[in-house]
Amino acid sequence: MRVPTSLAARVGAVVAAAAFAVTGATAVASASTAPAAHASRIPTTLTISVAAPVTHKHVITDVVTGQLTAGSYNLRGLPVWLARQGPKGHWHLVRSKLTKRQGYVVFRVAFKKSATIKLVFRGTKNFARSHSATVTVS
Repeated sequence: MRVPTSLAARVGAVVAAAAFAVTGATAVASASTAPAAHASRIPTTLTISVAAPVTHKHVITDVVTGQLTAGSYNLRGLPVWLARQGPKGHWHLVRSKLTKRQGYVVFRVAFKKSATIKLVFRGTKNFARSHSATVTVS
């Protein structure tokens, strides 16, 4: 059960006052200055799919789509990064976009060589970080 921090602070102050009254001690640790327990972040899921290549003015681009969800809820307006795997296996963040309606994000990519990519959500104060599976774009 979640308890608001203001309520926890008030209860802590009452407990501290009662301890002071009962024991008569002058040095009572204040419960209101103790750090509140960190609530766990809501887990998220990030999916990825690649559509058939599209030709635009002699440039062939692949359309990479993803969807960011938390349980049965679609997350809107959160940054999702497109990450590309380098030759030594390290991941490099290429660009980011904000999720649109229903948690969807769309990237148009055109690489000269085939590349392994994935989508990355870095997380927020309320939502946990997640990343998609990897796909190869040629």
